[in-house]
Amino acid sequence: LILQSQIRTVRVEQLPVPETEVWNAPRFSPAGTDIFLTNAEHNGIWRYTISTRLLRQITSDRSAGYGFTVSDDGASIAYRTTVISGDHRTRVQESVSLALSTGKRTTLHRGNSVEMPRFVRNTALAPEQLQTPADAPIIVDAPVALLGTSDDGIRLLKNGSAVTVAPLGKGQYLWPQLSPDGKRIVAVEMDRGAFIADIDGKNVVRLGRCNAPQWTRSGGWIIGMEDKDDGHAVTGSEIIAVSADGAQRIALTSTPAIHEMYPAVSPASDVIVAVTYNGAVLMLTYTEGK
Repeated sequence: LILQSQIRTVRVEQLPVPETEVWNAPRFSPAGTDIFLTNAEHNGIWRYTISTRLLRQITSDRSAGYGFTVSDDGASIAYRTTVISGDHRTRVQESVSLALSTGKRTTLHRGNSVEMPRFVRNTALAPEQLQTPADAPIIVDAPVALLGTSDDGIRLLKNGSAVTVAPLGKGQYLWPQLSPDGKRIVAVEMDRGAFIADIDGKNVVRLGRCNAPQWTRSGGWIIGMEDKDDGHAVTGSEIIAVSADGAQRIALTSTPAIHEMYPAVSPASDVIVAVTYNGAVLMLTYTEGK
């Protein structure tokens, strides 16, 4: 008899954050000690420290909360902000790196439409720099890094060069995430659902509906949301776990009256943070066992 690994929720608590904002898009610091949050409009970023239960706003920049990233050492965040509103020809955007200890703000790139900045070995990188190697940091020996998505697929930095993979062929790819060992990707293709693939785009495992997917720190499970809508508003959403081989699918929440969304998984402990449709922040403790 072979016992398969299981995953289940053992505790759920609501974090004591003010109800003055509708909280959104949580993510953990690399050490798992802090949770970064934005609001429903993605304006500004806040930092919640788990040990002290204190919340502090670290930037009020417009649109900063959409797709922001945290450096591996937890010392900086990088984001894109809209400085001047307008269409794609008249607006002005900046990609920014912000040192959390000093608040020093560094503009990486500025233009009508800039890409999301990313970190490579704790160095903030504007993807546009890859088109001008003389301005780029030394990244040839850097590990694989995720650059985001494009109309052609998922963009990665490998051996100092930007490459694009499209594991399911042409399509619209969302929410790509590298596995803890850096060898696989989980993502969603809008029409075909979630999947896992090697970083070269091969050995695809289909996961079905699992939006906003995240790896557990063990790499054995994908945490995501199974959400429903009526075309205008969310009508239901639960946090689910799908095994990395696609064979098991387990509900981690079952609360029809509470719509849990956008899970983030701690890289340091068996904890998930998610927001509700109404903007509350929940922390789920889970266990993986036999």
